[in-house]
Amino acid sequence: MKKKPFLMTVTTLMLTVVCLFLFSLVSPSETDHVTSDQTKKSKASETKVDNDQKEKTMSIQYDGDVYPVGQLPEVSEQVLQYEQEIEKHAKEYGVASYSNIILALMMQESEGKGKDPMQASESLCGEAGCIEDPIKSVKQGVLYFSKVLEKAGNDVKLALQSYNFGDGFINYVKENGGSYSKDLAIHYSQEMFEKVRGSGNYTCRSPEEAELEACYGDFDYVGEILKYFEET
Repeated sequence: MKKKPFLMTVTTLMLTVVCLFLFSLVSPSETDHVTSDQTKKSKASETKVDNDQKEKTMSIQYDGDVYPVGQLPEVSEQVLQYEQEIEKHAKEYGVASYSNIILALMMQESEGKGKDPMQASESLCGEAGCIEDPIKSVKQGVLYFSKVLEKAGNDVKLALQSYNFGDGFINYVKENGGSYSKDLAIHYSQEMFEKVRGSGNYTCRSPEEAELEACYGDFDYVGEILKYFEET
């Protein structure tokens, strides 16, 4: 009888050891949590680096040349003052990787000057001059670019040309082969100019436009945007 307490003590001690061992198997240690968090952060960092690298290597072929549109374009200081605003809305509307192209687009539209630097009024209210706030212009311009890019099936050249012509050009392209080409842009400009010739609102801005009678919009708008990137 005197040995019973000793046996109970040994039994209790063994049960305690077993419980501690089992608990260690099912409960991750603090080190495990740290390692897991570090792994997640590492993967997120690698993803960001990969995305940044993809953006830097983005390029567009046009008229036999290749343009590195992932790089910062040659634009004015007036345009660069809107860079953060463009990036903010580009991220908001799912076109963050096209921020540099949007900078070049603004450069072509206004050089960053005026109350509507993205010349986005027509996309908002159907006529020029309804936007009188540059920040509102940037937001609307980026939104409209995101819409034409989506409608164009992520065809950047088609989206750019449609920013100038209007998204009716996308339908025109889909009905005539499905892919952007400068020839289609010329034909569309000719057809639309014929429709509006008598309005007095459209004039030919260059001898080439006059010779082709393609004076609606700018049929070489894609080339005008890409000129701000150094060709390779």
